[in-house]
Amino acid sequence: MVPRKTIKRKALKENATQEPAPSPQADGANSRAAALRNTLIALFVVLLLVAVGFGTFFALKAFNDSSVEPETPVEPVEPVEPVEPEPEPVLPDAINFQPVVDEWAASVGGNRSVIIYDLERGEIAGQYNPDEDYNTASLYKLFVVYEGYRRLQSGEWSADDIAGGTGRTILECLDLAVRESYSPCAETLWNYIGHEELDRIIAEEFGITNSDISHLVSNPHDILKIMQLFYEHPHFSDEGLVARMKDSFLVQPATTYNWRQGLPSGFSENVNVYNKVGWDYNPDGGYWNIYHDAAIVEFPELDRHFVVVVMTNRVPYQRIRDFARMIEEAV
Repeated sequence: MVPRKTIKRKALKENATQEPAPSPQADGANSRAAALRNTLIALFVVLLLVAVGFGTFFALKAFNDSSVEPETPVEPVEPVEPVEPEPEPVLPDAINFQPVVDEWAASVGGNRSVIIYDLERGEIAGQYNPDEDYNTASLYKLFVVYEGYRRLQSGEWSADDIAGGTGRTILECLDLAVRESYSPCAETLWNYIGHEELDRIIAEEFGITNSDISHLVSNPHDILKIMQLFYEHPHFSDEGLVARMKDSFLVQPATTYNWRQGLPSGFSENVNVYNKVGWDYNPDGGYWNIYHDAAIVEFPELDRHFVVVVMTNRVPYQRIRDFARMIEEAV
C-alpha cells in the first residue's frame, strides 16, 4: 500500500512534465506573425522578378543598340518641279492625191505606175500600180550613189581618189551620176561596190526587198524607199556630203539632154523639185520606150514635202509634166 502523500507527489510530478496548454491570446499572435512573414516573402519574390525583368530588358536593348549600325543622316531633298510631257507633234492636214492620180492614169496610154508619199505624215497620199516592175533605166544610179556616199561617210572610200578611167574623183563621180546622169561614173562605182554586194546591201541594210538592181528591175514602191533615204539621210553626219547630194538633185543644167523636162518643168517656180530621171528614147519609132521620174517635191510656203515617183513605158515626158501641174493644183 502506497501512502497518500506519495501518490499525490507522483501526480504532481507527472503534471509538471506536460506542456502547458496555449492560451487563446498566444494563438492569435502566432497567426498574425505567420501571415506577415508570408506577405513579406511574396513581396520579396515579386520585387525580385520585377528587378530581373527590367535587367533583362535593358540588357537586350543595349545589345540591340550595339549591333545596329548608326543611320546615315539623310540630306534634305530639294523639291523637284513636275515636268510636263511634251505635246504630241501636230501633223499637217492630209492631202488626198488619189483623185488626181486616178484622173491622170485614166488619161494616159501605155504602162504607167505612180506613187505619192507624204513625208510629214508618213503615209501614201495616192498610188496607181505601185508594185509593177519596170526596167530601171538610169534610176539604178540612185542605189549606187547612196551606197557610194555612205562609203565616203564611213571612210571606206576616199573622196579624192580617182574613179577608174573616168578622170574624175570618186566625189565628182557621185555628184555627176545624179546631176548629169553620167553613166561612166555610175558604172565604175557600181563595179567597185560589186553588183551582187549592192543587191545584198539594198535588201538587208536598206530594207528594199523587191528590186533586182543587178538586172535593172525595180518598181515605184522601192524607188520611193531609196528617195526617202536620201531625204532622211540616216546614215550621214557629214553635212557637207548631205549638201552635195541635195544640190545634185536640184541643180541640173542642161547638157546634151534636158534632165528636168519631166516633173520639174510641170511645177511652178514656187516649188523645189529634187529629182532623178531615167529614160530610153526610141529614135526610130519616135517614142519614149522608158520614161521614169523620181522626185522629192517641196512646197516651201506650206513646209510640206512629198516623194513622187512615176514609172512608164511609151508615155511621153509631156504627160509627166502635166501630172506635176495637176499635183500642184491639188495642193
